[in-house]
Amino acid sequence: MKAENVVPLVLFLVACGGGAAPPPPAEAPTAASAAPVDMPPTDPAPAAAASAATPAAPPPAASAKVDFPPHASVEAAIKAVPQGAARLNMNTDTLQAPLLEIKRYDKCKVPRSTKVFLNVAVYDGAAVGVDVTTKPKSAKLEECLDGVVRSMSWDKVPSLNQVNANF
Repeated sequence: MKAENVVPLVLFLVACGGGAAPPPPAEAPTAASAAPVDMPPTDPAPAAAASAATPAAPPPAASAKVDFPPHASVEAAIKAVPQGAARLNMNTDTLQAPLLEIKRYDKCKVPRSTKVFLNVAVYDGAAVGVDVTTKPKSAKLEECLDGVVRSMSWDKVPSLNQVNANF
């Protein structure tokens, strides 16, 4: 009776491990993800823990340092993140909060009649892509606002999140 339960579990783990091993391109996670698959389970509880640990292996590889171009646009920042990277969504209100603190922009002297549109890509607590548009258009003002946004900080989440703010 015990052998009947173990054989399907071993086959399941081998099948799951075979599908999970190829996606991570990094060297270290491949070795780490292979360890739980090689260990034969003794009962269903450890098997569940081993299969739960296998999907957790790719996020550390995806949270590796991503090189973003300096002064990147949002589109360039999105393209810099490898496909298949882990995605951890941040709350929109949390992302917008620093952007909507109008006093932060005092040094830019934004005229009351000017509308500001911000599109920001945030990764690991920093703005890695910023698009600023003003109406009426002012390159000097947009450059100042870009610098202020890039100096802001958010919660450190190793995932790319995008947010828009207008004022």
